[in-house]
Amino acid sequence: MIKELLKEQQPVVYTTLKHALELDKLAHAYMFSGPAGTMKKEAAYLLAQSLVCSTHGFACECCDTCKRIAANEFADLKYIDGTTTSIKKEDIVKLQKEFNKTGLETTGKKIYILDHAENATPDALNSLLKFLEEPTNDMTAILIVEQMDRVLPTIISRCQNIPFTAPGFFSCYQEVRAEIAELDAYLLSHILHQKQSILEAVESEDYQHAVYVFKGMLERYQKSCYQALLFLQLEGFPAKQKKYGKQALQYVLDMLLLFFKECMKKESACQDMWYKKQLETMQQKDMDIIKIMQILMRGKDMLLRSVNLQMLIDQLLYEMKEVTR
Repeated sequence: MIKELLKEQQPVVYTTLKHALELDKLAHAYMFSGPAGTMKKEAAYLLAQSLVCSTHGFACECCDTCKRIAANEFADLKYIDGTTTSIKKEDIVKLQKEFNKTGLETTGKKIYILDHAENATPDALNSLLKFLEEPTNDMTAILIVEQMDRVLPTIISRCQNIPFTAPGFFSCYQEVRAEIAELDAYLLSHILHQKQSILEAVESEDYQHAVYVFKGMLERYQKSCYQALLFLQLEGFPAKQKKYGKQALQYVLDMLLLFFKECMKKESACQDMWYKKQLETMQQKDMDIIKIMQILMRGKDMLLRSVNLQMLIDQLLYEMKEVTR
């Protein structure tokens, strides 16, 4: 049951929502904020279920209504996904038009979830602000956010912010390394923070391709930036392939940021022999690691927008070459 998992992993969030539901003191808009892999989306759907389920307090998660919400088949629940593409003004306008109509369900509740709301365009955020400024009793907004600094302060102020905390890296790492390969456990414990999310991600094609690209790029980058760029262009993210996109590149950038951070610190808890060897070799190169990390962080920021992946990769490698001798 999601509520039991939430109680175990996010006890403060669980208690906050439990009291609000039981005392019927619910906000018209919530912002679930925190790092990836911290049950924000699961909690958003649990709250949506709890708003319409006949069970007092948290939803039963078993009735027909709860099941339909979990399957995105509840007519008065709208989910807008901003994880891989930006949320457009048209998405918000369409949502407003639909919610201005009479609800289709007998519960009388209308709920919308914006996943990665920080990835909305400025026009979309302005339209959303107007929507939040005119709340109705039958409507609840749930915004899922990883980067609070990318959200308009006026939107934040109109939501009840509920922060989700990441579990400690080391405890997560120790928990999953018994079930998956050492390098996978180390990388994903830094990126996703949650065991279930890690076990799901490690089997995905996006992640497997990202690890292949991460390894191939580092091995070539140590010899020549040009070799690394050629590898990325021909094997990593070739122009004509459509199979691997933003999610795979997001993994690659997260892995590179972790790697160069540990290059700078000159220490790592990872026991994978390949990774340790790469760290030792890279530390001997003459490069500005802080600037490289800044370049990679800019790349992550650009990835949240509408961007050509091949042009972004070319730009990142060119900038990294400029700070590496």
